[in-house]
Amino acid sequence: MAKAGCGLTFRIGTPEDYPAVLDIQRRAYLLKEAPLYGDDLPPLKETPETLAAETAEGKQVLLAERGGAVVGSMRFRIMDDGSVYWGRLSVNPDCQGQGIGQRLVAEVEERHPEAKGFVLDCGRDSGENRHIYTKLGYRETGEGFQVPGGPYVLVMRKERTL
Repeated sequence: MAKAGCGLTFRIGTPEDYPAVLDIQRRAYLLKEAPLYGDDLPPLKETPETLAAETAEGKQVLLAERGGAVVGSMRFRIMDDGSVYWGRLSVNPDCQGQGIGQRLVAEVEERHPEAKGFVLDCGRDSGENRHIYTKLGYRETGEGFQVPGGPYVLVMRKERTL
């Protein structure tokens, strides 16, 4: 189901969308994350096949489109405890700073009113992203882990307020 907001529509992606999703993800991670962590990050190595494997295991891809073109995406899944985990938030570098990432976060939250809470992980050195997520109500949990071939990430959570 597509939903409009700020000139954007949102929908769940299909395998036909995966090349565009991965192109935007690659460009966004090269711009924002590679300078912090190097260019050997897992998000830079993904293919349409690896993304299809993730969706076969229960993740979904939420797309933000403007004028029929994909301008951002994120992945999410419902966890066993009733929370929604999301990640790989990526916005076309040509469209960054327009609130698209924040609208994607709001959209996944709105689509899951039953969720107990929302969880993400964010690179420890990604100060700009951590600041944005904090403004959106996410708090660091004190948990973290080392991503093989990637950064140390911190877990952030937003509890559902009823």
